[in-house]
Amino acid sequence: MAKPKPPIYVKLHSEIVTLLKHGEKAIYIARQLGEREKLDYQQTNSLRVYVQRVRESLYHNQQQYGKEAAVITSDKKVSEFHWRSVVPHLKTFQNIVNDASGSQSEANWKIEADQICVAVIGDLQLGSWATDYELFMKVTDEILNTPNLYVILVGDLIQMAIKMRNVLEMMDNLMPPKIQFMFLDSWLNDIKHKVICSTWDNHAVMREEAMTGYSNYANIFSRHTIFHNHIGHIDISVGDITYKWAVTHFFRGKSMLNNVHAPMRYMRMEAPDRDIAVQGDFHLPGIAKYWEGGRERCAAVCGSIQVDSGYAKRFFSLKTCPTYPCIALSGKEKMSTPYWSIQEWVNATNQSQSVKKR
Repeated sequence: MAKPKPPIYVKLHSEIVTLLKHGEKAIYIARQLGEREKLDYQQTNSLRVYVQRVRESLYHNQQQYGKEAAVITSDKKVSEFHWRSVVPHLKTFQNIVNDASGSQSEANWKIEADQICVAVIGDLQLGSWATDYELFMKVTDEILNTPNLYVILVGDLIQMAIKMRNVLEMMDNLMPPKIQFMFLDSWLNDIKHKVICSTWDNHAVMREEAMTGYSNYANIFSRHTIFHNHIGHIDISVGDITYKWAVTHFFRGKSMLNNVHAPMRYMRMEAPDRDIAVQGDFHLPGIAKYWEGGRERCAAVCGSIQVDSGYAKRFFSLKTCPTYPCIALSGKEKMSTPYWSIQEWVNATNQSQSVKKR
């Protein structure tokens, strides 16, 4: 292997010493030699540092041994670094990470139909002792067997009691975390053709990120569906009619007096171009259709099938409402109509269901 060449300033050492002995300033020497040798900015800066070190060495020797003291030279490596040379590599790695990510801020989803209904499903808390698994089967069968019904998954689909702050809380894993993920992946594989998009959550995504910096939950969803690892804006088109949605696990601004205040606040203050905003997290279902900012808007928050939560019973209420609101979208004219539940929409629109035993 060829021996690496020494830095150019080592070759210039004798000339540097001569110029210093003639009283030239270090910065002038570096600039003069840099221009002559056609050095770039970073190399010239390194040369200036080297000249400064040689000047200090000469001064020290003269102070200690007199002006006739011998000049000591070496080929000691002088480090070179400049922030500008790092930026292109940072940008390259940003592109690599962005390409590898399955999350997106904005998305489009389109279907050719006269009407569809979009249910807001979240807070299933699968793997918890407190979840009603008969209701889970019923919700799944409704999703699979109701024509023109599609879903947006708004997080907390598994319990993932892994936050090590409370022993009793961590004991609320009816299934170990690994089995929870396997269960979720298998379920999602069955219903993914009915899923429009999905979002981050706090039970899995945030807890995993806090412990490992990575979320398997997010990875599973980004493989199967459009996935928003933050607030997502998705335009859902039914025929030629487009409905602008904002979706997330939870928006800021929870109110004790209005279950849908948070999504309403988001459209009012952050995204006035959105028609509909939906979320989960609160375990308090709510729907609203109202007029604001020159347009009709809808807001919805889903309930939960974790109906026997000791935490909820202690701090909030003895009753949890296992309701999943839905919003009907017309493909003939721009009209969005919220319904309290999938069954309410089915009854109101005479949708046929073919419920199969599973």
